Amino acid sequence: MDHRAWPQVTTLDAALAQGFRQVAADSARHLWSCPDAEFLAAARPDPDWPRQYFGAAYAALAERFAGDPAARTRRDIATIRAVIAEHLAPRPRILDIPCGTGRHANALAAEGFDVIGLDLQPGYLRTARAEGSATYAAADMRALPVATGSIDLVLNMWNSLGYFLDAAEEAATLAEFRRVLRPGGKVLVQQDLDAPAALGGHWLQHMKAPLGDGAWLLVRQVPDAALGGLACLSWVMLPGQDPFQGPAFFLRLRDDAAWAAEAAAAGFAKVSIARTPPGVAPHETVVLLGA
Repeated sequence: MDHRAWPQVTTLDAALAQGFRQVAADSARHLWSCPDAEFLAAARPDPDWPRQYFGAAYAALAERFAGDPAARTRRDIATIRAVIAEHLAPRPRILDIPCGTGRHANALAAEGFDVIGLDLQPGYLRTARAEGSATYAAADMRALPVATGSIDLVLNMWNSLGYFLDAAEEAATLAEFRRVLRPGGKVLVQQDLDAPAALGGHWLQHMKAPLGDGAWLLVRQVPDAALGGLACLSWVMLPGQDPFQGPAFFLRLRDDAAWAAEAAAAGFAKVSIARTPPGVAPHETVVLLGA
């Protein structure tokens, strides 16, 4: 290994220690390969897992896992622009929730859009404010500090919906998205989950991705019928160390029927869903909810 890479590994190591914990390699190997029922018992997420998971460790992983973040942002912004061009006035008021480090909000603000970014992570908000001109505040998506009927477009990007173990909290989130929309407004939900495949039993549980510098991200995702989603664990393998294991996390699965039912219950008038064709990687789902 090129020793010039060690400072980067050390940085990743330090970030992981802020949210993940080192476990014995034998323990990680067991959870990677054990029967689904045993895995689900061990990987039961804490109800407050988003606050535990989306910290410095996740940010360090996301930066490496994204490949070329700038290229991905350009693709995302192109999707958003297409929605605006087809459905909204030229300069809509946009709410990005959760906004993370402002990747989308700042890019849109730089193009002249009026953008509000909301997130629960103070570190992410500090980065977002330092790097762009959108308006930012700390907020929970289940109770938005935004006036009723004041937003034209709500953005919920990259698997940012579906975190809550309680279906009632998911319903509350969709109801909040609907509340803040003006007549004719839209909610854009973007995910890379292939929910129909997972719900149909055609799901690749095990994922391995290189992070550079000899590091690997491993994720096992097992459908949990009781929760209605995927129970997940992740590990990061660094050279010469026991693996770092992240907190258990959860992603809710919705097929077309579930989207239609939940959107109607929240007061949306229309749902449209676009998915990449089966077998095309990476998978992407774009859900558009209309007020």
